[in-house]
Amino acid sequence: MLLGGEHHNTTVTFDLEPPRSEQFVALQHVVQRKLGRCLIRLQQYEQLLKALVAEHDIGGPASGLMDVRAARVNALSKKTLGHVVGELTENVLTSDSAASDRVEGDDTPDDIKEIHIRTRFNIALPLERHTETLAGLRTLVDLRNELVHHFLERQDIWTESGCVAAHAYLDACYEQVDERYMELHAWAKSSVKARELMASFIQTSEFQDFLHHGILPGGAGVGWAWSTIVELLREAETNLGRDGWTSLRDAIEFIQTGHPEHTPRRYGCSSWRQVLHESQQFRVRKERSGPSVPTSIWYRSKET
Repeated sequence: MLLGGEHHNTTVTFDLEPPRSEQFVALQHVVQRKLGRCLIRLQQYEQLLKALVAEHDIGGPASGLMDVRAARVNALSKKTLGHVVGELTENVLTSDSAASDRVEGDDTPDDIKEIHIRTRFNIALPLERHTETLAGLRTLVDLRNELVHHFLERQDIWTESGCVAAHAYLDACYEQVDERYMELHAWAKSSVKARELMASFIQTSEFQDFLHHGILPGGAGVGWAWSTIVELLREAETNLGRDGWTSLRDAIEFIQTGHPEHTPRRYGCSSWRQVLHESQQFRVRKERSGPSVPTSIWYRSKET
């Protein structure tokens, strides 16, 4: 630097931190490790939360269901913790267990050409617990933002007393985050268990009867409109109908020849006449030509 016409060598330093003892440096490093521990736990929470919320409601054609799931996982991976917590509180958590069985909206197309599958779950909590959980989740999001964006503004880690205070603060933060994480872990574990049970059920003959033939599980009845036995009666109607009516006797013979496994008993009925009555898919006409002649039953599909 030039001063008064003479050259002088001047050393300028930019040391913004005061000299620190080894003991203080060690204390500060503990703060850093504890902060890192909190942030890692928060990231673990966020990853698990996104996985849970992604599985909450997935539906679509059977052949493309995995693609639908992958797209949802990818979309959530780009969302903030606050956004995903919002989805959790609005769509997954409920204080009304009955509400978990209600599906709002149905985007299944009218002209479906293959089986559509939809899986959906909710986490039902008692009202008081639900309220407490929502408050805890809001606190968690605020805590995450505080640690990520404002930690150095709030905590003076350049002094020994500040480091001691930061230690206590970070211990309390970790306790809060870990409590929420363990809560979420329990929910996720239950969700996985439920999916495993569903996967096991899908492999049973009971589910196959439901999926392919319209027979509801547990003896709950029959989805007659899309049941196989009604489809077979309509197939017989197409092949054997005369003047818009089909002989039930001829239809039974037609069905037994090609599909003997589909009997009224399989669908909870004692006779084919009961199938016609219970299904409510057909009009029925009875004919009797004489006192000693058995009554003939004719049927036709109801107009839609």
